[in-house]
Amino acid sequence: MNATAKTGGKSIPGLLGAFTAVSLVGGVIAAGLVAPAVGATGVASNTAVNAFLDLPSELEDTPVSATTKVLAADGSPIATFFDENRSPVKLEKVSPFLQDAVVSIEDERFFEHSGVDTEGLLRAVAVTVLKSESQGASTLTQQLVKNTLKLQAYVKGDEAGMLEATDTTSDRKLREIRLATALEKRLTKPEILERYLNIAWFGGQTNGIEAAAKYYFGTSAKKLTLPQAAMLAGMIHNPNAYKLGDPTSHERATARRNRVLNKMLELGKIDQAAHDKAVKAPLKPKITATRAGCANAKTRAYFCDYVYNVITESDDFKALGETQEARENAILRGGYTITTTLQPKVLKAAWNSVKDRIPPKDPSRIATATVSVEPGTGKVLSIIQNKFYNPKAAKQNTTVNYSTDYQYGGSSGFQTGSTFKPVVLAAWLDAGRSLYSQLDGSPGTLPINSFKSCGQSVGSYDSYTFQNSAEGQGQGMMSAWDATKDSINGAYIRMTQQLDLCDIQKMASNLGMHRAQSVVDPCIAGNYDAKKPKMTTKVPQCEPSVALGTASQSPMTMATAYATFASGGIRCNPVVVTSIKDRNGKKLKVPDGKCKRTVSEKVANAATLGMSKVFTSGTAVSVGSLSSGQPASGKTGTTNSSQDTWFAGYTPQMATAVWVGPETVNGERDNMQGVTINGTYYGAVYGATFAGKIWKDITSKSLEGEPVKQFGEVDSSLVGSPPPPPEKDDKDDDDSDGGDDSDDDSGDGQDDGGDDSQDDGGDGGGDEGGQEDQDR
Repeated sequence: MNATAKTGGKSIPGLLGAFTAVSLVGGVIAAGLVAPAVGATGVASNTAVNAFLDLPSELEDTPVSATTKVLAADGSPIATFFDENRSPVKLEKVSPFLQDAVVSIEDERFFEHSGVDTEGLLRAVAVTVLKSESQGASTLTQQLVKNTLKLQAYVKGDEAGMLEATDTTSDRKLREIRLATALEKRLTKPEILERYLNIAWFGGQTNGIEAAAKYYFGTSAKKLTLPQAAMLAGMIHNPNAYKLGDPTSHERATARRNRVLNKMLELGKIDQAAHDKAVKAPLKPKITATRAGCANAKTRAYFCDYVYNVITESDDFKALGETQEARENAILRGGYTITTTLQPKVLKAAWNSVKDRIPPKDPSRIATATVSVEPGTGKVLSIIQNKFYNPKAAKQNTTVNYSTDYQYGGSSGFQTGSTFKPVVLAAWLDAGRSLYSQLDGSPGTLPINSFKSCGQSVGSYDSYTFQNSAEGQGQGMMSAWDATKDSINGAYIRMTQQLDLCDIQKMASNLGMHRAQSVVDPCIAGNYDAKKPKMTTKVPQCEPSVALGTASQSPMTMATAYATFASGGIRCNPVVVTSIKDRNGKKLKVPDGKCKRTVSEKVANAATLGMSKVFTSGTAVSVGSLSSGQPASGKTGTTNSSQDTWFAGYTPQMATAVWVGPETVNGERDNMQGVTINGTYYGAVYGATFAGKIWKDITSKSLEGEPVKQFGEVDSSLVGSPPPPPEKDDKDDDDSDGGDDSDDDSGDGQDDGGDDSQDDGGDGGGDEGGQEDQDR
């Protein structure tokens, strides 16, 4: 065979040159055994050595990917995210059995060599050259180098680099040896072993010894028994050949484990008794899969979905990366621990209520979504809906998060109906009016140009017609307080007429309200003709119908706004993350609620008082007061034809918004008139029918055992004085049922769900009609 002959796909000079370099690096006499084989001149030897010394000697440190954990406020798990399932651990957290087993079977002279096992390499070269059989001789350090190079290429998306890191050429072997010997000078043996155990692959998406211990045996790396440790150590050689839990490879896996045990006995790592006991132990894997993503978070999935989207979509989390892509990658690979605001007690109460009142598989396809927020901090305590987070098509499944804005994985929002009226009430109070101020509540027609927007008359010569849907309600003069508890459209439209629509928009923003999706706003000059119309999420400032809830918003937004009332005028942005720690326990900067006063305390407290009668004699009388004695305020909401129904309410400790409405099916949404839900027929569904009762369930259970707190004191000037009682008139309506949430502002008076404000550019109407106290 001449000097250029090939053996096993490798040139003999190349192999022998590599061998010579290894010999020199290792400082052993093996070089003398090789020199004659490469010629008397020694040219080949010198060339190999020089080439070896010219190779890079520094291995770039690349942190291995690690699993990110998302936790509830009490530390219980919500979800995990990973690209490679791995939980890096310190060496002291790894069973000594496992450490000894890996060294014994993979690199028995690990603690003696300097990165390259010359004796093993000599044997490998001899077998390769003389028998034309390829035989590996990689030390643990070399394997660490190979896996690190592969990881670096993978992180960069370099497929060619990944192949290069694992190819079988002598050039790759030389580079690996060079890097391994340099790495041994920089790291201690325990440090190398620790890195190796954390980067090793154990099949599928299971990487590193901690993840392997959990996946295959449901335990930690520290608690691995001798038989378990021997089995995992044996898997490293070829995870696919020794699949634990796979009946077809059970015998091979057992034989491999026993081979590791035999090696440990041979090297004196265990005694005969321990060996024999371990060999006799049955191989019993306990497969415990760690599933990634929000789809595996069960009832916590929608909360999880919001957390993930807020972190990746929001620039407030630049500590995880400057771009959305960088933050997504950080979550998948960074090994962070993310602690959230989720309160399991509140979530459990919410889930039990929504699934019991409107089951996920109910044929009606009626959905409900709820959000609970802590006033004064913005902490989101719960997000839930009566569906399962699952992309598989079924009436009980959806991945659309109805609770949140479109930007964060939600829908385009829902018209809020009369749950918007407290915004108008707050603007009314802020303008110096009082709860006892008198208004005409009758239905009627008003010229649109009688309404003001930013000090100017709304530019339209058309008329705006509005009505109260329940016969007998809203006739004549009434207080703003009564108009609120009975939800009288006529009074609120006239209230709006006396205010400025821009002030109402400003109050909505101050409370934290905005549309769920950016839209073309007809209130912005030139938008109808502009080639690139301006988009906005603000509620309209030129449409009288906005007072009746025509702007589509999310339950998250409504809960946040009502929490501003509850806190006495302190608005906070929603907060779902309280802490992010990296894999080393270092805390990263996370945004807070940016809480600040945006509504005067006296206005917020007076508005709270204004909404308090809704439970005792208003539209939510069928819901009733909280049995715990907690004071509460809130508002019902029902839109045209009962398409969307709401209840938003609060105590000093918690604000919760509940939406109930039909799902979108084949691009269409139905309404809730003449519908059977959970086995009961309803002529129409209103804000108190389901939403109000779900609110009460959540609030009662969540605050069970909590101390009773009171709202702030109310400034008497904003309450005002009741008018003198009218002279007794037998023909007067006694208005004793108090349960009529009458918000029908449709222009044609037919409650047909059409455009209630066709003359002023509105986007639909809020229709709250009829008999909520009877809960029809």
